[in-house]
Amino acid sequence: MSLGFKAQEISVRELFSEADSLLMPPYQRGYSWTEKEAIELIGDLQDAAERNRPYFLGAIVVVQNSAKDPVEVVDGQQRLATLSMLFAILRDLSPLKDESNRLHEMLETPPKLMRSAKQWRLTLNNVDTPIFREVIQKRGATPEAEHYITSSETPQHILSNTQAMREYLGEMSVEERSKLATYIFRQCGLVRVKVEDRDMGYTVFRVLNTRGKQPSANDILKSELFELAGFGVDDAAIHSIAWNKFGRRLNSTGFDELLKFIWTIHGKPGDDILSGYRDHIVPEITARVFLEDMLPRYVDAFELILGLRQPGQGFSRGAWNHMLHLRSLEHSSWRIPVLKYMMSGDLSPDALERFFKRIERVAFAMQFTKPDGNFRLRRYNRIAKAIEAGENLDAEESPLDLTPDEATILSERVEGRFATYRQRRALSIRVNSIVNNGVAVAHDSDATLEHVLPRNIPANSYWSKTWKSSNEHRELVDCLGNFTLLTNAENQEADRNDFNIKRGIYFRNGEPSFALSKDIQSYEEWTPEIVKKRRKILADLLRKEWSLPA
Repeated sequence: MSLGFKAQEISVRELFSEADSLLMPPYQRGYSWTEKEAIELIGDLQDAAERNRPYFLGAIVVVQNSAKDPVEVVDGQQRLATLSMLFAILRDLSPLKDESNRLHEMLETPPKLMRSAKQWRLTLNNVDTPIFREVIQKRGATPEAEHYITSSETPQHILSNTQAMREYLGEMSVEERSKLATYIFRQCGLVRVKVEDRDMGYTVFRVLNTRGKQPSANDILKSELFELAGFGVDDAAIHSIAWNKFGRRLNSTGFDELLKFIWTIHGKPGDDILSGYRDHIVPEITARVFLEDMLPRYVDAFELILGLRQPGQGFSRGAWNHMLHLRSLEHSSWRIPVLKYMMSGDLSPDALERFFKRIERVAFAMQFTKPDGNFRLRRYNRIAKAIEAGENLDAEESPLDLTPDEATILSERVEGRFATYRQRRALSIRVNSIVNNGVAVAHDSDATLEHVLPRNIPANSYWSKTWKSSNEHRELVDCLGNFTLLTNAENQEADRNDFNIKRGIYFRNGEPSFALSKDIQSYEEWTPEIVKKRRKILADLLRKEWSLPA
């Protein structure tokens, strides 16, 4: 008797070497792994390789209706996409042609096996695929991940993870990367479960995503709240339409994030999300009032926080500019106190602008000096609780202020090195707003970070002759003094060209595209001394803006 599925042990190399391509079905969500999860996978693979032990990647579930159809991935998207990103980065970093070709074959079917002009091994959903094709599967494209800007969350995960993984792998030697690639080919495997049809595939997908994993906030809360509100059939239908509209306004991930933030603000430590709503939110106002009054106001506020709509007249330009800077940061838990303030704080123009100026300073301090996400979350929760309790946020030792030690550390930090592209870009966007004639720039604008001194110096170039010390290059290439902003097209053209060529591109139209570039016109060369001097000038502007000690 057939059970409707077959399980098979298969190596990673075998999975990515078959003629059949892998496709994400329409009910799959987008790519959602964070930088932490992607780096952890590499670390686990390294540990297993050092012990010379096989590495088990778990099970994936696939369905194929006929031999002519692609293989649909019911469960396993995050691992397969991250492995593809790993193959692509190793491919682009490898100086060995044979190794690079072998890794690329994990991403694109070689000509002898192709059924058409080009066949990619893995296809994601229609939102993620364009970025995945352009930055991951295309040969030599992974270094360009830092130049792409997207307002969609799941493609941003692809870009951020690519940058983080490339920086991590770039610290390894050529031999270490080759060893890792060989290990993945030879000793990494998984279990592939094949199901007979899409109906079975969808059933397995639902089982896998509601057992052993935490379901989405949306999935958990909708039916629970409707039941607690005592809705009949007609009321449930009306509120279901409203609920789905909220999801469309914020997109599914944004709506989930909002529901979790509400739980964080109103729940108690140790609660799960269901008991948080049931035991601490609904008893205070009833489920019906939450759904008909509180939730719509939260959605309106969160839509503004996400930048999905423009503010009304009561929202000052200054407050909005601070919101733009907040959105450029890598972490998003600052949204918790902002959301709470917009629901119950003083929304007069002066008070609103004062709040946003101070929360922005705290958020940048948390980003650049506190790598522990749990620490940041606790700090933001303290601010939210202070807002809820009606405390004076301007009082001494308010959680909305920086301690003297925090202010000193942030003051020192702005002259340091910045590890990730998003940190470097966020800092540059912030400084761009305070230089002469500068303006606040939206995080999803066509503003890309430019390293005037390239991160990788071409041999026999102006840079190799001017920057002879590798220590100085390492110290200064990722510091504030070496940053500017360009449009994506300008950045692609500037690339790693000599300084005079770059400067000609920056000022081709007389005025640069962004104010942060203006001072570069006064320099005839780009030396370590100039970068240090410029770093101090720009850092002092930030110190003055954020009221930091010199």
